[in-house]
Amino acid sequence: MPGDRSHVSGSDVQHWFAGAQRGDPAAVDALLRAVMPTTRRFAAHSCTTPEDAEDAAQEALTALARRVGALRAAEAVTSWLFVTVRRACLRRVSGVVLVPLDAVMVEARADIAGPVVDRVVVAEALALLPQAQRDAVVLVDLLGLPAERAAMRLGIGVGATKSRLHRARRALATVLGKPAARVA
Repeated sequence: MPGDRSHVSGSDVQHWFAGAQRGDPAAVDALLRAVMPTTRRFAAHSCTTPEDAEDAAQEALTALARRVGALRAAEAVTSWLFVTVRRACLRRVSGVVLVPLDAVMVEARADIAGPVVDRVVVAEALALLPQAQRDAVVLVDLLGLPAERAAMRLGIGVGATKSRLHRARRALATVLGKPAARVA
C-alpha cells in the first residue's frame, strides 16, 4: 500500500476494490484511504458546515466499508460515494426528509397522480407548521423514531416532544381536514 495517495492509479483502485470485495482488511483500508480525499471534497461542497461535512464523509466511508461487496465495479465507487455523501448531508439539514424509493408504495396502475398530489399536499401542510412542531412530526411520524429518541435528538424532554407532536398533529388535521391522530 503506497503512502502517497496523490498518485493513486485506476489499477490500484481496481486491485484494492477486488480485495475489499473478498473481505481483505488491508484492501478495504487501502481503498478507503484512496477515496478519502474525494469523499471529503464531495462533503465539503455538499454540506452546510465543516462539521457536517466531516460527519458525512465518515458516514459515507463507513458505509462503503460495510457495503463494498454490494457494488458491482470499482468504477461505481466514486458515484456511489457522491450519492451517499449527498444524502448524508441532506439528512443533516433541518426540515429535509429523505424517503428511499424502494419504501414508496406505487400501485401497478397508469394513474399515480393521486399519491403524488397527496404527498405535495402533506409537504405543504408540514411547511406551515412552526419549525419545532415540524421537527417533532418528521422525527416521530415520518422517520418512525420513538418519542424518547426524538426528544433526545431535539434536546428536550419526552413530555415536551409529545406536546409538540400533539399540537402539530392537530394543526395538520385541521389543514388536511381529517380527525387528529392520537399522540404516541
